[in-house]
Amino acid sequence: MSKIHLTSSFRRCPDSGFPKSRPRRGGLFHVSQARPEERYAVDTLALYTGYLGGSNHLQGTKPETVGFALADSPAGQAAWIYEKFQSKTDNHGLAEDALSTDDMLDAISLYWFTNSAASAGRIYWENSSGSFAGPKLTLPVAVTVFPRDIPRLPRSWIEDTYTNLIHYGEADKGGHFAAFEQPEILISEIRTGLRSLRS
Repeated sequence: MSKIHLTSSFRRCPDSGFPKSRPRRGGLFHVSQARPEERYAVDTLALYTGYLGGSNHLQGTKPETVGFALADSPAGQAAWIYEKFQSKTDNHGLAEDALSTDDMLDAISLYWFTNSAASAGRIYWENSSGSFAGPKLTLPVAVTVFPRDIPRLPRSWIEDTYTNLIHYGEADKGGHFAAFEQPEILISEIRTGLRSLRS
């Protein structure tokens, strides 16, 4: 049986990216009508596609340009990846609050020694015509939301998107790089989320 566990969930958005179940003014979702968790979702989506979206935009439009630059400079490669850890982990001002320096250097080294910065970033170019509207899934879906993931969607939107949602969990800590930041929490959530499907 096919099944999936997600940490970064997307929502199917046939109209402006917001669920049909929410009241609208003139037929459209209006942020003034949003519940607090929906406003937070809108704010984090704006942050992800705006201020924090520069690297996504660059890799989505000119992946080889930045790829050549990252392949040419170990300091540039380190700074590029460190900035992602700084801005998208559950930290208190420094990436080192969430990840050890050795762990970050291990990750940075993997990209450097395999010369894979360009190929790793190519997914943004390959999906540049996409949106945050994930596919309609009918298979069993387990979702774990981490508090500092960006963007962070509310449970109601996730339930509206995944009609066969078998588990919804909220972790106490962690950000966008959940498997790297909080592996024990993620493993526990995957086991809990998919346990009901064991035969």
